[in-house]
Amino acid sequence: MKKIVAVSTLALLLAGCNPGDQEAEDNSKTEQANKSADEKTTSDTEKSDAEVAKEKEAKEAAEAKKEADAKAEAEKKAEEQTAADKKAADEKAAEEKAAADKAAEEKAKEEKSSDESSTEDKSADKKDDGKTDSVQDPEPSKPSKPESETPDVDKSDTKADLSLGELVVVNKKYSLPIDYKPSDLVVPNVSFSYSGVLEQSYMRAPAAKQMEKMFADAKADGVTLNAVSGFRSGSRQTVLYNNYVARDGKAAADQYSARPGHSEHQTGLVFDISAPSVGNGLTAELGDTKEGKWIANNAAKYGFIVRYDRGFQSRTGYTYEPWHIRYVGVGPATQIKNNGQTLEEYMKVGH
Repeated sequence: MKKIVAVSTLALLLAGCNPGDQEAEDNSKTEQANKSADEKTTSDTEKSDAEVAKEKEAKEAAEAKKEADAKAEAEKKAEEQTAADKKAADEKAAEEKAAADKAAEEKAKEEKSSDESSTEDKSADKKDDGKTDSVQDPEPSKPSKPESETPDVDKSDTKADLSLGELVVVNKKYSLPIDYKPSDLVVPNVSFSYSGVLEQSYMRAPAAKQMEKMFADAKADGVTLNAVSGFRSGSRQTVLYNNYVARDGKAAADQYSARPGHSEHQTGLVFDISAPSVGNGLTAELGDTKEGKWIANNAAKYGFIVRYDRGFQSRTGYTYEPWHIRYVGVGPATQIKNNGQTLEEYMKVGH
């Protein structure tokens, strides 16, 4: 072995090569080869990581797309279901409306047929009791032969003395505040000429109690009375008075309608009453009927007077109104009737 090495070394020397340089060159080549191998390994590793990352990214993108597609499909199905539900609901609503319209049409036909078949019966009933649907303040009949007002009628405006209570005088001279309204208004338990409850259905409690007794006793005597119009506000009187002036002229209207604030109705102590025999109208004809005569003869027993009696216009300023009864209390009413007085004369005041 030593001989072989020596021969190799000798050969190298003869060839002009240094054995150490050759060894170094061999080592360098080895190192270079190792380095290239390492670099190749690193490159292969890096390439493998990139591919893995890319594959992961591609997988995640695919999963995201799958989820998005699934969500879009679910939303599409939900929209389709919603549209289907809405269509079904619309169709059902249309069917129900058509059925309701048909039912309403049939009902209307039935009611019309029923109304037509019962018209005669209703007319007969209305004629029998004289009642009508609710109507606010029916108009009094215009006097056929209006009397002329006497010169002594005082049209000055003086405040009514409310401290007099049930004996307060309200006429063409004495007035109430336009917004005055009694605090004890009630609806009397009597028969009315109309259905429903209106402003005119009210009266002060003490007067209402006495009117209930009067109506009950009249019925016991075979006399049918109906209440027509009680309390009336100042604003309502304004409307009525202006309408009467427009219809008949001021001179005529002043004979049967009070100026705003000058109406006894605003005291809550008055009620216009009538009877079926005159169609529950506010007419002078009532005074000549059985009912009108009963009122004139018996009202004082319950504290009422016929406020504007026959032949009293020159003493009250208003034409004859057998329907207009005013509560003053039993004592004063009896004295006024027995003496043939007006309220003004009893209270010693002007009109």
